[in-house]
Amino acid sequence: MPGIGDRSMRIAFTIHKFPPESLGGTEIYAWSLARGLTAAGHEVHVFYPLAGTPPEERQVVHEGLHLWRAPLPATRASENPAAQYWHTFRDAAIEKDFAHFLAETKPDLVHLQHVQGVSARLISLARHLPRVMTLHDYWYFCANSQLIRPDRQVCGGPRAGWSCVDCATARADLQPLRALRPLVALPFAYRNTYLRGLLRSIDLFIAPSYFLRQQYVGQGFPGDRIRVLENGVDLERLRAESGAVVEPPPLRPHIAFIGSLAWQKGVHVLIKAFNQISEQAALTIYGSEKVFPEYAQELRQLAANPTIRFAGALNHRAVGKALQTIDCLVVPSVWYENSPLVIQEAFAMSVPVVASRLGALEEKVQEGVNGRLFAPGDDRELARILRQLIGQPQQLASLRQGIRPGPDMWQHSQMVEALYREISGAKLA
Repeated sequence: MPGIGDRSMRIAFTIHKFPPESLGGTEIYAWSLARGLTAAGHEVHVFYPLAGTPPEERQVVHEGLHLWRAPLPATRASENPAAQYWHTFRDAAIEKDFAHFLAETKPDLVHLQHVQGVSARLISLARHLPRVMTLHDYWYFCANSQLIRPDRQVCGGPRAGWSCVDCATARADLQPLRALRPLVALPFAYRNTYLRGLLRSIDLFIAPSYFLRQQYVGQGFPGDRIRVLENGVDLERLRAESGAVVEPPPLRPHIAFIGSLAWQKGVHVLIKAFNQISEQAALTIYGSEKVFPEYAQELRQLAANPTIRFAGALNHRAVGKALQTIDCLVVPSVWYENSPLVIQEAFAMSVPVVASRLGALEEKVQEGVNGRLFAPGDDRELARILRQLIGQPQQLASLRQGIRPGPDMWQHSQMVEALYREISGAKLA
């Protein structure tokens, strides 16, 4: 490999969670990329924290990946709010374990997928190595990572920590602290300043959307070091015969949502829209009801149309099979999505997408070409679009023909590998 010779690389990933224990979008992407790099002949070591791991399982090889699970204390979940906040970006025990990890694995390069809930100081502990960081969300300048205020409005940024106070005191028992707003804002201002200082030394950032890149540039991060590179899709996983059972839809066309049942995902907007539809069609909601049970219960109570069904969380290996039964995927988010993997998975399986006209969704979905767009939160406009698609099947057929899938994971891993070569060569120059 140019810059470090023609040999294969030993690559270190850092991330907050990882399969098989956690299957969120960031985790699935990192897992797929790690497998793609491994298939290309590289050796990937993944460092992440995991509570309750016995000593004999802290370092294992799983599906060709070398996993290093940093132990978390059993008391972490019961810490007071101040300690919980501190441990979102600093953890001395994890930092010590990471230093040991680097000494043992001796990587050629570190790819920071995420450090939230791990420790931001990992960035500086690896300063002697080439470092790539993928920006999966807004966490490096927004402590809740989503730029959403407690009143469910999009946030314009931290404002020296002042905006963060409302999020930090959203719980009823903490709201009296708002009277001390200047003092409460200080820890957030410190956190953001600390992270900004650490990120100045990163060799190269990867953003999966132009929208996400612009949000970071707008907050003063170095735009010349932020490359836009769309996430890759693991076609092998989507097309594999997994043996998973996916119930067929009771009616066609079949509309669906796939993702987290969290209010910022806007599932309530979709259900309200579908309640207005009398045409013959079915709506399936794929998502776990255990993560946010109160919101899930609210959704069930809201669902008046008898063709709405809740099918639970999809195993990541069953997503492809589910998409084969779907005529249109809806992404009704009310927050600044940066690059939902589910849209790329839908396009890879030739499924049109209807999405909110918000954040990076407008980059992924082109109106009238591969999908439709509607005003965020507007269930009436969404209902009107769905009626058109249900009543005019030729529209769905036309949108399917307009889909141009993004890179698969093999293509994406080659692009990432080229970036590794670039910064490795610059580091050695």
